[in-house]
Amino acid sequence: MKTLFLIRHGKASLDGSESERGLTDEGIIHATKITEILQNIQPKITKIFSSPFRRAILTIEPLTKATELEISLVEKLREKTTGDKSGSELDIKKMMWEDFDYKLPNGESSNEATSRAITGINEILDNMKDMDVAAIACHGTLIGLILHHYQSEFGFNDWKNMTMPDIYKLTFDKDVIVTHIGCGD
Repeated sequence: MKTLFLIRHGKASLDGSESERGLTDEGIIHATKITEILQNIQPKITKIFSSPFRRAILTIEPLTKATELEISLVEKLREKTTGDKSGSELDIKKMMWEDFDYKLPNGESSNEATSRAITGINEILDNMKDMDVAAIACHGTLIGLILHHYQSEFGFNDWKNMTMPDIYKLTFDKDVIVTHIGCGD
């Protein structure tokens, strides 16, 4: 059995490039809250991974300090590239959930992003021993697509109702069991 905790980053700043955006003051508080939750999880976290995007790294850094574990960056877990937007972002996201091959110019389809993310997840699982527990700091859309891969009923409305931050537990045994942990109030 192997366990992954998928962590949606704390509230992000809108300043800077997609890969360099940091956390707001509220996002820094979120990172502390995530650390408190994950330190009380059983079994204990044995490995920490993150998207290479700054907001994900900053979200998981307090946990690395508390556990004295190092972060391994996983390029394949960067956020889905939406592409050149024209129109309502929510309408675009809904279309991408309805048609997994739909994509905007310079963007990825949901199928492409899912394939990339699952490859990253499988690489992590392949490097884990039985009973290892990993925390993975990631992004909302990508986590939604990963959850959809393992639970096909997870869809647009579930994605839309995710909070920032958020935590999902995936237990890999004979089947994959998905549990929403959340981040409390």
